Amino acid sequence: MARKERKITSLQDVMKEMSDNLSKLAYAPDINSYRPHEKQKKFHKSQKKVRLYIGGNRSGKTTGGIVEDIRWLTRKHPDYKLPDRPIAGRIVCVDFSYGIAQIIIPQLKQWIPPSQLRGGSWFSAYDAGLKILNFENGSTVELMSYEQDVEKFAGTSRDFIHYDEEPPKAIYDECQARLIDRKGRSWITMTPVEGMTWIYDTLYMPGITGSKQIDVVEVDMAENPYLDKEQIKEYLGSLDEDSRKARGQGKFVQMGGLVYKKFKFETHVIDVIDPKEFIGNNYAWYMSLDHGFNNPTAVLWHIVDQDNRVITFDEHYESEQTIDYHAEVIKTRDKMHGRIPYLKICDPALGQRQAVTGTSIQTEYAMRGIGLVLGNNDMLTGVAKVNQYLDFASDGKPNWLITANCEDRVARIEQREPMIAVHHPRFPQMPPSGSVPSKVTQICICSGEVKII
Repeated sequence: MARKERKITSLQDVMKEMSDNLSKLAYAPDINSYRPHEKQKKFHKSQKKVRLYIGGNRSGKTTGGIVEDIRWLTRKHPDYKLPDRPIAGRIVCVDFSYGIAQIIIPQLKQWIPPSQLRGGSWFSAYDAGLKILNFENGSTVELMSYEQDVEKFAGTSRDFIHYDEEPPKAIYDECQARLIDRKGRSWITMTPVEGMTWIYDTLYMPGITGSKQIDVVEVDMAENPYLDKEQIKEYLGSLDEDSRKARGQGKFVQMGGLVYKKFKFETHVIDVIDPKEFIGNNYAWYMSLDHGFNNPTAVLWHIVDQDNRVITFDEHYESEQTIDYHAEVIKTRDKMHGRIPYLKICDPALGQRQAVTGTSIQTEYAMRGIGLVLGNNDMLTGVAKVNQYLDFASDGKPNWLITANCEDRVARIEQREPMIAVHHPRFPQMPPSGSVPSKVTQICICSGEVKII
């Protein structure tokens, strides 16, 4: 079927298009003179299904994403063998008035050679009503916004989807479904100014820990060789610490302030210990458990020494496993450690009876030989107490240490915001005097939660 040509309404429009093209050649290069910096090269070469290109402001993320779009749409990609047919793409960003009109469209106009557009110009190739850009080879790309309702993102299959800045999870899920038929790819170009949202857990962490489907490319503003160093310094100097990390380095931080700013990897994380060296009466042992199925079950083991210093020395962290499985893991670890913890504490929600079984998760563990004591939720007390333990004792050492084998716990307290504190009201009377440090409140950190016992 012949392509429908866009009607030229006036000679003035044609002259303006010609003038714009001449002006563009004078001050801005197109894709033929694109010179990517090192992180952009890494992004373009990645063969994974989902690419998260995350970095500081002005680090070249959007430009890299737009160039990747154009390479697909023109089927001229140096690192991919693309289908010998028209490519259907989608670019989605925050809004139409700023994101599309002032960022995406100017970038597309700059980097696409007019000869690649239908009719040889933006005017003849872009349908402003449908917000679809047509290419001479039959490829198309639609421009959409996170302002639109989720159902607007359904429809026919796409070969690629480019999200410029972080998408809402519902829109991301709907868009990703459009890629299934064509085995398409997607990429997100973003600065993490919203903090630790779903992107962190769903894409970033799997990507940096070896996912076969997700690639993460991180870029600092300073890595863009085309920016003036003094201007970067001046801009970053005007920001607070968290904003510098997010907008300058492209790092995830908890917006509004990290709950545990005192936590430092180099200070609070120590080498793996042999727990059998901490079995005497000068040491009290505890275990904390947070049960889940889709969300992982997390179990941590802790030692408190005579100076009231907490050492979190082992962890079990796994999803989609049964209570039978977790109970056996706990028994095996206790045997391996050489001592059964004096107190095993869990979230009070585990004491609620389940409608299907008529028993609680706490009871189910007890039936398998794992006795758990319920705590009481108290968030403010928990956060304050954890910050106290992250501080330093009179000997210059932290009150709380975590061994390096507790990788999940280290990652989560370093970058996430734990929420729940649990205090066990009977603890001050237990165990017998002289067998436990005098300080009665001890720290247990479980799956994204703070347990105070």
